[in-house]
Amino acid sequence: MNRVTPAEITAKAEPIANRMSGTVGGVSQSCRGPRSVQFFYDDPLRTPITDLRTRFLSADENVLAQTRTYHPLNFGARDGDTSLPPVRLQTGVAEQQDLPHDPLIIDTGAMPDIESAADDAWELEKAIVADLWHFEASMTRVFQPYVDEWNRDGALGAAGSFVDGVGNGISAWWDGEKDFWGSAWGWLRSTTSQAALTAWDSLSNPVDTTQSIGRAVWDGAQEAYGHLETLVEVLRALLTGDIDAFFSKAQLLEALKNAQGAIGEFGQLMHDAFENGVEWLNSLIEMIRRTPVLGLIANTAMRVITMMTPNFWAEMIGTGGGFVIPEIIMWLIGLLIGGLAAASGAGAAPAVAALGARAASVAAKIRKLLKGSGRTFSAVNRFLDLLRPIIDQIGPLGRKLRDSIAEVQRGVIDKTQQLFRRTRYWREKLDDLARQGHGPQRHEGDVTEEMLWNRAYHNIDPMTGTTVDYDRFLKKYGVVYDSDLHGREPDVVNINVPGKGNLAINWNKVRHVSGDHATKFNTPADYVRAYEEVLKSAEYKAFLTGADQDQLVLRSLKLSDVFGSNFQARVKGYSVAGGQKNPVTHTGTTFAETVFGNDTKVVAIFEKDANGIPQLKTMYPDP
Repeated sequence: MNRVTPAEITAKAEPIANRMSGTVGGVSQSCRGPRSVQFFYDDPLRTPITDLRTRFLSADENVLAQTRTYHPLNFGARDGDTSLPPVRLQTGVAEQQDLPHDPLIIDTGAMPDIESAADDAWELEKAIVADLWHFEASMTRVFQPYVDEWNRDGALGAAGSFVDGVGNGISAWWDGEKDFWGSAWGWLRSTTSQAALTAWDSLSNPVDTTQSIGRAVWDGAQEAYGHLETLVEVLRALLTGDIDAFFSKAQLLEALKNAQGAIGEFGQLMHDAFENGVEWLNSLIEMIRRTPVLGLIANTAMRVITMMTPNFWAEMIGTGGGFVIPEIIMWLIGLLIGGLAAASGAGAAPAVAALGARAASVAAKIRKLLKGSGRTFSAVNRFLDLLRPIIDQIGPLGRKLRDSIAEVQRGVIDKTQQLFRRTRYWREKLDDLARQGHGPQRHEGDVTEEMLWNRAYHNIDPMTGTTVDYDRFLKKYGVVYDSDLHGREPDVVNINVPGKGNLAINWNKVRHVSGDHATKFNTPADYVRAYEEVLKSAEYKAFLTGADQDQLVLRSLKLSDVFGSNFQARVKGYSVAGGQKNPVTHTGTTFAETVFGNDTKVVAIFEKDANGIPQLKTMYPDP
């Protein structure tokens, strides 16, 4: 017999009470009646917004009624369970039976309460970002001996991305990042991993060689390995804030439910979380649309994973372990789902508790698969132990984000009103800024670390993939540079320019030149946030109204004033040690990762268009 808790009884009674409530012997029914609103996100699944505080106000802003939108428990359903889909479209509804037929205002609470919760969320976000930076610094010390050995003896800097085996999956994240292993063949030819050459000699056919590289030690190992690329793409989507890509890639992991053991349980969890979920999805969507925390967790975790160089894995395999990056990523995703489930309020929490516990259980089972001995196994365990408490913080953050949802609709006359909450603000705004200039194209998270390195080291423009400067070429010849049409300098000597005829290309006039630093913001959210802070500055406001100023170069805003003192996990860069005029060789090169100190500034350059409207030409962090 299933035991029903008092909380479940109360929750299930709420819709009935709302529909039976009314005024007896009062104002004529023709003047009053039922009013309701249903909140949705405009995400790919059109997710109802559950357990949301909702107020019905008169036109003069007197509160007539206050309630919360329905969540699964109001209908006896639970996230991750087959009881959810039949009632999914009934969730997200706030209703009252006895309200005036006059136009109403519908909002999600008093602004002081919303702003207080938003302030709390901001403090929690800053704390998580600070912890991520300390985590990466700690992990760098753990893995630095392997990185140094690989730099000395391995194939660091080899051109291109992996095309076979392990590299094919990882390249979905790094896309040939300079920091990672070079090429698969580069490793195979390296003296660093001679002890494991036999195991890795057939990487072009990974399924046949999984046992020799330690991949067939447990049930479902081969299936997990086969989904490495998708696992990495899920994390990449979190970093870029691309909710559409995240949903599509994450749902592909449902295929793992046919595997055996803990890997199969993970696949079933992914199926049930999306197919039979709504409450935890609210926390996920609100997190993606409001904060870059999930992306920064993914980014930091993958940066550390790329410190696990081939010589590290060779030693791991040699001490009884295996190549376990797929399992590490599944462990991470499982914990993220569990943390997001913990973001529900007290009323809705029982509806998602089972899914949260299940996600944590699956993550724990996957972790138990990771076996080995010696310093490599200790390093992996330290990675997991230090990352876990950071992920646990997303529950409280998610709760504050949901408590600070601010929506208002005025003049509502329909008996049933549907309201949609945008989920793609950061990406949409970033696209708008990209149309104004070249800031995002050269200084935002979609710019890979390989692009940053090549810009610093080879003066390669991320916008063209060559040393041709996109803006200079466009300004000089009036057409967008296309390597297929215009060649890679100096292969082509002439260009047909509309209205100007056949002109000789002067490649020296269109070369891209970088400064002492090549830097970026790691996420769309932080790029847009920095931009919005720039717009609040006195210098920008003066530029906006000044008729005699066509350009503004703003350098006064500190990154610490935007994001707090622990902002380093939000930015990335490579620098010329000592500067271009006085370079200093360090570890065999004059280039090193950028050190962002407390005086790091946001540099923003604006130009007014023909109508006098400021356009952002570029913006970047300047150490």
